[in-house]
Amino acid sequence: MRKILLLATGFVLCTASAYAADLPSKAPAMVAPAPASWTGWYVGINGGGVWGSTDPAMGQLLPDSFFAVANRQTVLATGSTIGNNSGGLVGGQVGYLYQMGPAVLGLEAGFDWMGVNQSSNNTAVYPNNVPITFNWNLNAKADWLFTLLGRIGIDMGSWYPYVTGGLAVSELKYSAVFTDTFYPGNSSVSLSETKAGYALGAGVEWRWDAHWMVRGEYLYVAFDGLQGTSPVCTNAGACAPGTNQTTFTYDVKFRENIGRVALSYKW
Repeated sequence: MRKILLLATGFVLCTASAYAADLPSKAPAMVAPAPASWTGWYVGINGGGVWGSTDPAMGQLLPDSFFAVANRQTVLATGSTIGNNSGGLVGGQVGYLYQMGPAVLGLEAGFDWMGVNQSSNNTAVYPNNVPITFNWNLNAKADWLFTLLGRIGIDMGSWYPYVTGGLAVSELKYSAVFTDTFYPGNSSVSLSETKAGYALGAGVEWRWDAHWMVRGEYLYVAFDGLQGTSPVCTNAGACAPGTNQTTFTYDVKFRENIGRVALSYKW
């Protein structure tokens, strides 16, 4: 009996060893692929809204023989009223991202058609000549925006929060018409110039695969120095010789806020 048990035990052990040798080896542990780098060129489209203000910062070239001293500041203050402007924008962008460890650097050029408009019609009473009134008709406009922006942020896998800043260029337009029913008097100016300014902002980009990215972005854009003058005349038409009694000066500033969404394809 002992011999039979020993033989049976040996048979079972040999069979088990042979079966174990035939089993497939354990599969290696799955290793998650390294996240793709942000480095590469990209191109895309963007769109959003614009809101801000236009400040003409009016002054006057003296001497002034047209306005009474008590009326002068009221006329200038009414013509310097800051107007709120708003509109939309749509365009495209091309840029390059470069990743160095956790830091991601970028440079981007963009062009947008921008519909910024502001119009106001301000009527006021001369303090020294009540109830006689005067009127300012003010208009501001910008049709397009070019930006060349650098940005820097942190790689957070699928997310890339960043700050940005750089050059902004736009063609700014401003017109002002002054009319006076008492003398009568009139003055008008129409300014248009392509100006360079600056843009500052921040945003966050999200990628859902190695190529497609979408972001939300805020920019603050400022332009200074749209300047001009306009004489005040005592006739209702164009200024005739000897009718120029004083001259208004203008130094128009545009301050814009931009909120936009951009979709890009990266190589």
